[in-house]
Amino acid sequence: MKRAIRMDENDHVATVLNDVQPGDEIGIHDTENLLLYTMTALERIPYGNKVALCALEAGDLLIKYGVPVGLCTRRIACGQLVHVHNVKSRTVDIPPAIRREIIRQMEIQEVEV
Repeated sequence: MKRAIRMDENDHVATVLNDVQPGDEIGIHDTENLLLYTMTALERIPYGNKVALCALEAGDLLIKYGVPVGLCTRRIACGQLVHVHNVKSRTVDIPPAIRREIIRQMEIQEVEV
């Protein structure tokens, strides 16, 4: 089983601690390393990136570390990668060319759900 850590009980995302492939089971742990629950990954999520812990809609605030850090730009299903292709930062305006390069280098497939 793959592992991820949720930093705050209100978070919508957890950080994966292994490379994750579609169909992998992910154990979601708290900051005390207690297993909270498991979930299934819907897509590839590279080590250190975020997995959605719940379904989010376009326009929803994204909570990470217990605070709103971004705005969802499209629907995100539980188990999907959360990154620049589906969330806009509340503090950093990433230029479109840089956003496209991040998506290209990470080989993110923009999956609609």
